[in-house]
Amino acid sequence: MADRVIVVGVKRGNERLSASEIMQMIGRAGRRHDGGTCQADIIVEEDCLDEVKQDMETNTNLKVESGIGTPEWLAFHVLPDICDGEVQTLEDMKGWYSKTLGAFQGQKGSMDKAIDLLRASEAISDTPRGFVATSLGRIAAKLYFNPVDVRAWQENFNTVFDMGLETDDLAIAWALGNVPVTRMAGDFEKHWEVVGECKGNIPPGLEVMEGSTTTIVLWWSAIGGPSVGKMRNQMLSLRDDFGRIHKALLSIDEEVTRWEKEDFFNELKKRVRYGIPSFLSELCKIPGITKSRADYLYNAGVREKSDLVEMADNLEGEVDDKFLEVLKTAANELR
Repeated sequence: MADRVIVVGVKRGNERLSASEIMQMIGRAGRRHDGGTCQADIIVEEDCLDEVKQDMETNTNLKVESGIGTPEWLAFHVLPDICDGEVQTLEDMKGWYSKTLGAFQGQKGSMDKAIDLLRASEAISDTPRGFVATSLGRIAAKLYFNPVDVRAWQENFNTVFDMGLETDDLAIAWALGNVPVTRMAGDFEKHWEVVGECKGNIPPGLEVMEGSTTTIVLWWSAIGGPSVGKMRNQMLSLRDDFGRIHKALLSIDEEVTRWEKEDFFNELKKRVRYGIPSFLSELCKIPGITKSRADYLYNAGVREKSDLVEMADNLEGEVDDKFLEVLKTAANELR
């Protein structure tokens, strides 16, 4: 960190930055190594000097408040210290909490409820020495997930596997999105019909918890489902984070449930990355077959690899030479 920070200009393009954003820049860059106060100089364009001065003196957004007081977030933040053995009893937790910003601001902290929540999500277990982290708790802490979500993913995929719904995209979207904390919000605007379609087609027996429908719809879109319009950025955000979720699911499989579904989750990772729906998944396993090529083949009547033996020659003149070469190679390997 720097002992001194100089901010040159307070505009991004033609837009003036807010006082809170300027202060955030300074806070990220400047902090004296001896624990003292960092000096910050802000060079301001002349045409907005008075506005910036007034904004910095009156802007209420500069106030920072801790959000650790809720049981969910308190459980999330204390879990790594439980994993390290630093917190094993309620008294240890009180000492830990006394050093937080929430305690400094006078928040009491729902410690009993946080511990109950960790027990309920099976992130910790009780021993004669105090509570210790379980495998599920260590997975959550290692991958920086709230333990209630990790527990929900375990329960959800248990249900999907028990019901034999591994090839149902809405069931998979439900398993990923039907969680208490890792949720997305936003307005589907002209694409609200996709929400109704999702609700109407989720397999019977899969209960949707309140507030999770939007996230389920976005996961459905991420694995090749319908367009979500202006919510696409939220969908892409989920897709970008699937690497961590994939690691969590593999860890749950290996250390907790013994589903033996490593291949399923690895395939799901590829499907999420490229937006491949389940009905194209088998075709996309053929070397050289992209999602768009698989879609073309599916519409031409190809449902599985064996169909290529009869179809490959019939598609000559219908597809480009490179695509045809891929098809003939695949067909010859099956003969």
